[in-house]
Amino acid sequence: MRSIAVLFALAASALAFSITEPTNSTGWTTSGPNQVSWEKVSTDNNNFTIVLSNQASYPPTSQVLAALVDASLGKITVNPPSGGWKTGSGFQVNLVQDENHLSSILAQSEQFTISSSTSSTFSTVTSGSASGTASSGTGTLTVPAASGTGTRGTTGSSATDSSGALNPTSSDTSTTPNNNGAASMGVQAGLFAGLAFLGAYLA
Repeated sequence: MRSIAVLFALAASALAFSITEPTNSTGWTTSGPNQVSWEKVSTDNNNFTIVLSNQASYPPTSQVLAALVDASLGKITVNPPSGGWKTGSGFQVNLVQDENHLSSILAQSEQFTISSSTSSTFSTVTSGSASGTASSGTGTLTVPAASGTGTRGTTGSSATDSSGALNPTSSDTSTTPNNNGAASMGVQAGLFAGLAFLGAYLA
Protein backbone atom coordinates (compact mmCIF):
# COMPACT_ATOMS: atom_id res chain seq x y z
CA MET A 1 0.00 0.00 0.00
CA ARG A 2 2.83 2.38 0.82
CA SER A 3 4.41 1.86 -2.61
CA ILE A 4 1.08 2.63 -4.27
CA ALA A 5 0.80 5.90 -2.31
CA VAL A 6 4.31 6.88 -3.41
CA LEU A 7 3.40 6.20 -7.03
CA PHE A 8 0.29 8.35 -6.75
CA ALA A 9 2.35 11.16 -5.21
CA LEU A 10 4.92 10.98 -8.01
CA ALA A 11 2.19 10.99 -10.65
CA ALA A 12 0.55 14.05 -9.07
CA SER A 13 3.85 15.94 -8.93
CA ALA A 14 4.51 15.15 -12.59
CA LEU A 15 1.24 16.84 -13.55
CA ALA A 16 1.79 20.02 -11.51
CA PHE A 17 3.02 23.48 -12.55
CA SER A 18 6.81 23.81 -12.84
CA ILE A 19 8.59 27.17 -12.53
CA THR A 20 11.54 27.46 -14.92
CA GLU A 21 12.53 31.04 -14.10
CA PRO A 22 13.87 32.52 -11.86
CA THR A 23 16.47 29.97 -10.81
CA ASN A 24 19.32 29.92 -8.35
CA SER A 25 21.78 30.69 -11.17
CA THR A 26 19.83 33.49 -12.88
CA GLY A 27 18.24 35.35 -9.97
CA TRP A 28 16.73 38.83 -10.27
CA THR A 29 18.03 42.39 -10.15
CA THR A 30 16.65 45.59 -8.65
CA SER A 31 16.56 47.42 -11.99
CA GLY A 32 13.18 47.34 -13.67
CA PRO A 33 10.73 44.42 -13.95
CA ASN A 34 11.70 40.74 -13.78
CA GLN A 35 10.36 37.64 -15.51
CA VAL A 36 8.58 34.54 -14.24
CA SER A 37 8.34 31.51 -16.56
CA TRP A 38 6.56 28.22 -15.99
CA GLU A 39 5.38 25.01 -17.62
CA LYS A 40 1.91 23.47 -17.26
CA VAL A 41 -0.24 20.60 -18.44
CA SER A 42 -3.89 20.52 -19.38
CA THR A 43 -5.00 19.37 -15.93
CA ASP A 44 -3.47 22.39 -14.16
CA ASN A 45 -5.45 25.46 -13.07
CA ASN A 46 -6.37 28.02 -15.70
CA ASN A 47 -5.02 30.87 -13.58
CA PHE A 48 -3.02 31.52 -10.44
CA THR A 49 -1.47 34.27 -8.33
CA ILE A 50 2.28 34.96 -8.20
CA VAL A 51 3.77 35.59 -4.76
CA LEU A 52 7.33 36.59 -3.88
CA SER A 53 8.29 34.91 -0.64
CA ASN A 54 11.35 34.91 1.59
CA GLN A 55 11.13 32.53 4.51
CA ALA A 56 14.86 32.88 5.18
CA SER A 57 14.51 36.50 6.27
CA TYR A 58 13.31 37.74 9.66
CA PRO A 59 10.51 38.32 9.77
CA PRO A 60 9.44 36.14 6.81
CA THR A 61 7.83 38.08 3.96
CA SER A 62 5.25 37.33 1.26
CA GLN A 63 4.22 39.86 -1.38
CA VAL A 64 1.68 39.40 -4.17
CA LEU A 65 3.26 40.39 -7.51
CA ALA A 66 0.42 39.46 -9.91
CA ALA A 67 -3.10 38.11 -9.43
CA LEU A 68 -5.28 36.01 -11.73
CA VAL A 69 -2.46 35.27 -14.16
CA ASP A 70 -3.47 33.38 -17.30
CA ALA A 71 -1.69 30.03 -16.98
CA SER A 72 -1.56 29.54 -20.76
CA LEU A 73 0.85 32.47 -21.18
CA GLY A 74 3.88 30.48 -20.05
CA LYS A 75 5.71 33.56 -18.83
CA ILE A 76 4.99 37.03 -17.49
CA THR A 77 6.94 40.15 -16.55
CA VAL A 78 6.28 41.27 -12.99
CA ASN A 79 6.77 44.80 -11.72
CA PRO A 80 8.39 45.54 -8.36
CA PRO A 81 6.15 45.73 -5.28
CA SER A 82 5.23 49.08 -3.74
CA GLY A 83 8.40 49.22 -1.68
CA GLY A 84 10.63 48.23 -4.61
CA TRP A 85 12.83 45.17 -4.93
CA LYS A 86 14.74 44.31 -1.77
CA THR A 87 18.23 42.92 -2.21
CA GLY A 88 19.12 39.67 -0.50
CA SER A 89 19.09 35.89 -0.81
CA GLY A 90 16.59 33.15 0.03
CA PHE A 91 13.79 34.49 -2.21
CA GLN A 92 11.30 32.16 -3.87
CA VAL A 93 8.44 32.64 -6.33
CA ASN A 94 5.26 30.77 -5.44
CA LEU A 95 2.32 30.10 -7.74
CA VAL A 96 -0.70 29.97 -5.44
CA GLN A 97 -4.40 29.39 -5.99
CA ASP A 98 -5.44 33.03 -5.42
CA GLU A 99 -4.94 36.00 -3.11
CA ASN A 100 -7.25 34.49 -0.50
CA HIS A 101 -5.37 31.16 -0.41
CA LEU A 102 -1.69 32.08 -0.29
CA SER A 103 -0.85 28.81 1.45
CA SER A 104 -2.29 26.77 -1.46
CA ILE A 105 1.00 26.54 -3.36
CA LEU A 106 0.75 25.08 -6.86
CA ALA A 107 4.46 25.46 -7.64
CA GLN A 108 7.57 26.90 -6.04
CA SER A 109 10.80 28.15 -7.62
CA GLU A 110 14.33 27.50 -6.48
CA GLN A 111 15.76 29.88 -3.92
CA PHE A 112 17.46 32.81 -5.65
CA THR A 113 19.13 36.16 -4.98
CA ILE A 114 17.98 39.67 -5.83
CA SER A 115 21.06 41.80 -6.46
CA SER A 116 21.44 45.54 -7.00
CA SER A 117 22.44 46.89 -10.39
CA THR A 118 24.01 50.20 -11.42
CA SER A 119 24.91 51.75 -14.77
CA SER A 120 27.03 54.68 -15.90
CA THR A 121 28.03 56.21 -19.21
CA PHE A 122 30.52 58.88 -20.21
CA SER A 123 31.45 60.25 -23.62
CA THR A 124 33.99 62.78 -24.87
CA VAL A 125 34.28 64.73 -28.11
CA THR A 126 37.67 65.80 -29.46
CA SER A 127 36.43 68.98 -31.18
CA GLY A 128 36.82 71.12 -28.08
CA SER A 129 33.67 70.13 -26.21
CA ALA A 130 32.97 67.44 -23.67
CA SER A 131 29.83 66.04 -22.17
CA GLY A 132 29.10 63.24 -19.75
CA THR A 133 26.18 61.54 -18.05
CA ALA A 134 26.19 59.25 -15.03
CA SER A 135 23.25 57.57 -13.45
CA SER A 136 22.73 55.33 -10.50
CA GLY A 137 19.31 54.30 -9.35
CA THR A 138 17.03 57.28 -9.97
CA GLY A 139 19.66 60.02 -9.88
CA THR A 140 21.19 61.52 -13.01
CA LEU A 141 24.18 63.84 -13.25
CA THR A 142 24.87 65.72 -16.52
CA VAL A 143 28.08 67.63 -17.26
CA PRO A 144 27.38 70.44 -19.78
CA ALA A 145 29.58 70.87 -22.81
CA ALA A 146 32.23 73.61 -22.68
CA SER A 147 33.92 75.28 -25.61
CA GLY A 148 36.25 78.25 -26.23
CA THR A 149 36.97 80.33 -29.34
CA GLY A 150 39.35 83.20 -30.06
CA THR A 151 39.86 85.64 -32.95
CA ARG A 152 42.57 88.16 -33.76
CA GLY A 153 42.84 90.73 -36.54
CA THR A 154 45.50 93.09 -37.83
CA THR A 155 43.97 96.20 -36.23
CA GLY A 156 42.47 94.70 -33.08
CA SER A 157 41.72 91.41 -31.38
CA SER A 158 39.10 89.90 -29.09
CA ALA A 159 38.79 86.59 -27.27
CA THR A 160 35.64 84.77 -26.24
CA ASP A 161 35.87 82.58 -23.15
CA SER A 162 33.66 79.60 -22.27
CA SER A 163 31.07 81.87 -20.57
CA GLY A 164 30.50 83.82 -23.81
CA ALA A 165 31.95 87.15 -22.50
CA LEU A 166 34.16 89.26 -24.74
CA ASN A 167 37.55 90.10 -23.27
CA PRO A 168 39.25 92.95 -25.18
CA THR A 169 42.97 92.54 -25.73
CA SER A 170 45.57 94.95 -27.03
CA SER A 171 47.18 94.48 -30.39
CA ASP A 172 50.48 95.73 -31.71
CA THR A 173 50.47 97.59 -35.01
CA SER A 174 53.52 98.98 -36.78
CA THR A 175 54.00 101.00 -39.96
CA THR A 176 56.99 101.14 -42.21
CA PRO A 177 57.67 103.91 -44.74
CA ASN A 178 56.66 103.15 -48.27
CA ASN A 179 59.79 102.50 -50.38
CA ASN A 180 58.34 104.20 -53.48
CA GLY A 181 57.50 107.37 -51.50
CA ALA A 182 61.02 107.55 -50.07
CA ALA A 183 62.55 107.29 -53.56
CA SER A 184 60.30 110.08 -54.92
CA MET A 185 61.26 112.40 -52.08
CA GLY A 186 64.95 111.76 -52.80
CA VAL A 187 64.56 112.68 -56.49
CA GLN A 188 62.75 115.89 -55.61
CA ALA A 189 65.46 116.91 -53.13
CA GLY A 190 68.17 116.31 -55.74
CA LEU A 191 66.30 118.37 -58.35
CA PHE A 192 65.87 121.30 -55.98
CA ALA A 193 69.58 121.14 -55.08
CA GLY A 194 70.55 121.19 -58.80
CA LEU A 195 68.33 124.18 -59.55
CA ALA A 196 69.76 126.05 -56.59
CA PHE A 197 73.31 125.36 -57.77
CA LEU A 198 72.49 126.50 -61.33
CA GLY A 199 70.93 129.71 -60.05
CA ALA A 200 73.96 130.51 -57.96
CA TYR A 201 76.28 129.89 -60.93
CA LEU A 202 74.34 132.18 -63.30
CA ALA A 203 74.23 134.88 -60.70
